[in-house]
Amino acid sequence: MKHLIIVRGGGEIASGVIHALYRTGFRVLVLEQAEPTATRRRVAYSEAMYRGEATVERITCYRAKNVEDAKRRLKEGQLVMLEDPEAKCVRGFKPQVLVDAMVAHENKGTKRDMAEHTVALGPGFCAGRDVDVVVETGRGHNLGRLIYEGFSSKDQNLDNATVGISQNVEHLVFAPENGRLEMLRSISLMVKQGESVAHLHTDDGQVIELKATIDGVLRGALHGGSRVRKGQKVADIHPTMGQEECFTISDKARCIAGSVLEAVMVWDHKRPKRGFFQRH
Repeated sequence: MKHLIIVRGGGEIASGVIHALYRTGFRVLVLEQAEPTATRRRVAYSEAMYRGEATVERITCYRAKNVEDAKRRLKEGQLVMLEDPEAKCVRGFKPQVLVDAMVAHENKGTKRDMAEHTVALGPGFCAGRDVDVVVETGRGHNLGRLIYEGFSSKDQNLDNATVGISQNVEHLVFAPENGRLEMLRSISLMVKQGESVAHLHTDDGQVIELKATIDGVLRGALHGGSRVRKGQKVADIHPTMGQEECFTISDKARCIAGSVLEAVMVWDHKRPKRGFFQRH
């Protein structure tokens, strides 16, 4: 299938990448797990796993029932998501480009030979060994920098669901125990420090009140009813963000998306046979 890019992950940062790639004319297949844990759900295509489809800034992603359904939808020009957290379908699709955008801070099985060109976001990958290019995801001077040899910065302890103590995490709400989440506030609502935003029904029968850590807008939260583990991020509060910004792609996601697009263009420009973009 021509112009096919497979993206592993459909969270907030991944969705910025997906949006940019699809908007610029690529066929994009997104691989996700059955129950994604993105908190910034209003700007995450991973919501398609729950709802059957998800729209981010006017571009809609549709969940496919199986590989054959995914192929049909891709041929029709749709942006498609498929449940395949282990990327087992990659060999069959034979994508020209694969992007690991899970930002899991460790390699979840992505290999350099999975596509002609492989790109990964953030720590956990060695450019030139695990993948062809690593994109720096840490905020600061090097955000979005393309790394063709070696690792990105390792001073981050943030994974898909938990945060290390070295991070500034006052804006995040975590589960203190394992249990099931009951959300009391919706994304985009303003909350005050100390206000209850959720209840955690623990496995031993307790009900723990989860409170806002700062004043601000609730820009992200897990689905009510979600099973969570101790230490997992369940909500995200921003002190200065406007309510409407909860529904648009962030500056960081756009920066990283532009870098991924640059990585693809640079690769294609250097190819001996430039067939990806059908240039003459």
